[in-house]
Amino acid sequence: MRRTACQRRCGWLLALIGIALLAGCTNLLRLSADTRETRERLRILEGNLEAPTCAECPLIVVVLGDESPPVVHNFRVFERSGSFRIAALRESRHLFAFQDTNRDFSYQPGEPAAWHELAGTRFEGLTATDIALRLGGPLVRPAPPGMLNLFELRGATLGRVDVQMGQLATLEDERFSPAAAEMGVWEPVRFMKQGNAGIFFLEPYDAARTPVLFIPGINGTPRDFTDLIRALDRRRFQPWVMHYPSGLDLRALGDGLVGLMAELRLRHAFSSLHVVAHSMGGLVGREFVAECARGRTCGYLRQFISISTPFSGEATAGLGVAYAPVVVPVWRNLAPGSPFLDHLFDEPLPGDVEHHLLFSFRNESGLRRGSGDGVIPLASQLRPEAQAQASTLRGFDDDHMSVLENPAVHQLVNELLGTGGRSGRVLRQ
Repeated sequence: MRRTACQRRCGWLLALIGIALLAGCTNLLRLSADTRETRERLRILEGNLEAPTCAECPLIVVVLGDESPPVVHNFRVFERSGSFRIAALRESRHLFAFQDTNRDFSYQPGEPAAWHELAGTRFEGLTATDIALRLGGPLVRPAPPGMLNLFELRGATLGRVDVQMGQLATLEDERFSPAAAEMGVWEPVRFMKQGNAGIFFLEPYDAARTPVLFIPGINGTPRDFTDLIRALDRRRFQPWVMHYPSGLDLRALGDGLVGLMAELRLRHAFSSLHVVAHSMGGLVGREFVAECARGRTCGYLRQFISISTPFSGEATAGLGVAYAPVVVPVWRNLAPGSPFLDHLFDEPLPGDVEHHLLFSFRNESGLRRGSGDGVIPLASQLRPEAQAQASTLRGFDDDHMSVLENPAVHQLVNELLGTGGRSGRVLRQ
């Protein structure tokens, strides 16, 4: 079983070489159609949020259509004033932003707010970058009706191209199947429309236990963490799992995760969070940490534990970029020397966040030569910048997938989580 799972991952990566030569490949046709739909339907809105009365209070930006009453196309929670980024539909007409001072996901009269009309906004390609929202002055028009309990709209916005938030699920859920994971690579929009994407709870939220967010790698699912989650100390921790379309750009995924966690924190007011990520999920996690540092947010984040992560990328992804007629967006990130990888460590870890780097080095796949775990070369897992900022560095004689089943890994993860993110030590073994 272990060899089968590992070979499935190894084969998927090496198949990039073959894919690059098959212009008529079914997967590429699916990706092309999915990319075209995204380009035709979505736009990105960026700018700055200013709230003079309370710069540290949470804000909600809502994208609205022009119907009467206006229909919510999308919304995003921000922990504080500063830069913002949000997706909109081409038919979106307005932005309405407000400070949710009583944390009820609803606009109440008297809460600082602002409008922005999208008509006349200058776009470069699909992106508008200079939108300014200053909250607190007189509203140019009455607040839109229906700004009540926005959290309940999750899964019903952006034409159902959305994410699920805090839904209860089991690891046996069909959304976490290998077929769904493959869809997330080749058809990310369809993946989201079918309700596969989001942050899922494996048990009801418990304010007395600290959440641990598990992030799988490319073509992976939360099921990859079955043994590790089973070994988690459930007296102290509650498992959350991220399921995402792993073919998407990693910068967008990291930025999006900041928004999702801000929304969950507004709802549940948790004070601490730990992140455990495997393979490419570690790149998502590291970009999430970087986005937190840039925005001076995520004060709840305590630890980032990466397992077998390609911090220097993966060479076969570069072949896909060079030769495939349609490129999976994440390949551009994973190609060694990509702008994403070059700047991944530009932003240092926030002072209160520890990174624990776990790597694997058993190569029995028969598909790759050299040091590594059969999928990720050791040099990529042990990128010098990653080692330099890690509080813990520990290697395991496992292949890329069996490392998640190793009881010694389970014990170490529980030990690290038990320190609460303030171990005050450097472990090098």
